[in-house]
Amino acid sequence: MHLSQALSRTDDAEVQAYLHAALESAEALPPTPLVECPVCGKVGLPERIEMHDC
Repeated sequence: MHLSQALSRTDDAEVQAYLHAALESAEALPPTPLVECPVCGKVGLPERIEMHDC
């Protein structure tokens, strides 16, 4: 989201090229799997489920 916003707000060609490359790299990343809390069933990112209060 931040990269897209930055891209829409710049007119500098070098910055645009850098942001396009960064967006392509981010899109190539595998999605983060969601996990379910075994106690309460809440679903979310692993690091957040690990630290939430049931």
